[in-house]
Amino acid sequence: MKLLLQIIGALLVTAAMQASYAAEEEGLVLYYDEYESSTGGQRMRYLINDDFLRIDNGHIDSDFILMDRAKQTIYNVNHEDRTILKITSKPWQSPDFDFTVKVREAIQSDAPQVMGQSVYSYEVYAEDEVCTRVLLIKDRYMKQMAVMYQYQTILSGQQVSTLANTPQDFHTSCFLLDQVYHKGDYYKQGLPVQITYSRDYSRILTNVQQQVLDAALFKLPENYQEYQSFSP
Repeated sequence: MKLLLQIIGALLVTAAMQASYAAEEEGLVLYYDEYESSTGGQRMRYLINDDFLRIDNGHIDSDFILMDRAKQTIYNVNHEDRTILKITSKPWQSPDFDFTVKVREAIQSDAPQVMGQSVYSYEVYAEDEVCTRVLLIKDRYMKQMAVMYQYQTILSGQQVSTLANTPQDFHTSCFLLDQVYHKGDYYKQGLPVQITYSRDYSRILTNVQQQVLDAALFKLPENYQEYQSFSP
């Protein structure tokens, strides 16, 4: 809850500004501070329009991830190597696990409102162990959240296809739920303001902007070597 309080001010200011952009709204920009024990923290930018999702660190010359919705393909662009890793959609479904999976949702009555709305929790359990914790705003930016859901589903398809490459000892309940068979169903509920996974990774929303987005941001660089991710 302390982390949630840290983002309230920025989000409220942004929400108040959004009315001035409404007449020319073409895209949504989300800024998340992302933390992982092995790599530390960094701020990431998510640019969403009807056809694409771009993820970068906010700098125009940085490496970036691009998802083409129509092609159901994710491209990971590396400028230093001049390469593009291509991840295509692989249909998959969750297996019958040998443990019980539960989802618990509840309004956070002790949390301040964000963008004038109440905050809800969405938690995924394996037996009695919580694997994924999400704080979200219900029914907010659902059109754009459908893009985020598609992105997560494609990513998980890649994880499912390469699961056999991971030693069996690592196949814990939470590993399977929040790293492999993970569609991101919380995106169907609304806008996440905080996500925490069992692998000691968290993502905290710090800013939201609606603005015109340059079409050049959603184009792949020319003359880069493209290659396919490995799967069995």
